[in-house]
Amino acid sequence: MKKLSNILLRISGFYYLLISIGLILSTLFSLFVDRKYIFSIFDLLGFSNISLSLIKPIFFILLFCLFILISLLTNRIFSSIKDKKHFPSNMFAGFFLLFTSVIGHVFFRDRIFIISYIFNIFLIIGSMLGLHEKSIEYYENEGDLYNSKIDNEDKENIDNKEVEIINNNTIKKDSEEKNEEVTTSKNTRNI
Repeated sequence: MKKLSNILLRISGFYYLLISIGLILSTLFSLFVDRKYIFSIFDLLGFSNISLSLIKPIFFILLFCLFILISLLTNRIFSSIKDKKHFPSNMFAGFFLLFTSVIGHVFFRDRIFIISYIFNIFLIIGSMLGLHEKSIEYYENEGDLYNSKIDNEDKENIDNKEVEIINNNTIKKDSEEKNEEVTTSKNTRNI
């Protein structure tokens, strides 16, 4: 399951890496292209009430913010493969992007959102499997710590019993020596 989790996370990571590269290229496109072309894109999407003077900065800021968010998500995906962290945040991002893909599919009725569904599901399943593997490792390690504590306590108990046994033997030996001394002292008195 660990390999399957890594494969699914790598596939979704490469998908989001391609999206972030596309977003940075779109951001550069929005800087160097005429604002009438950008306005035509917004007009095709149904937003024709935006002023021509505001359309270029709005489009640039929108694309740049999306680029930052997607590149952070990509970084988290690849770091979760390497460090075994960020699985819950990857699952949340996958569910959120799946929800936005559904909304985009409802509004725009384009089949390209099906690709987004697939890769978001890869991200969610890969993060769930990775979180499952991490929890198994955590509980195995915790069990080892518990067993080692029990072993240490048993060793201490065994050591204490040996000490008591050794102490009892020395006490017995000491008492035997004292008895011998007492009997020898009694014998010397009798003489």
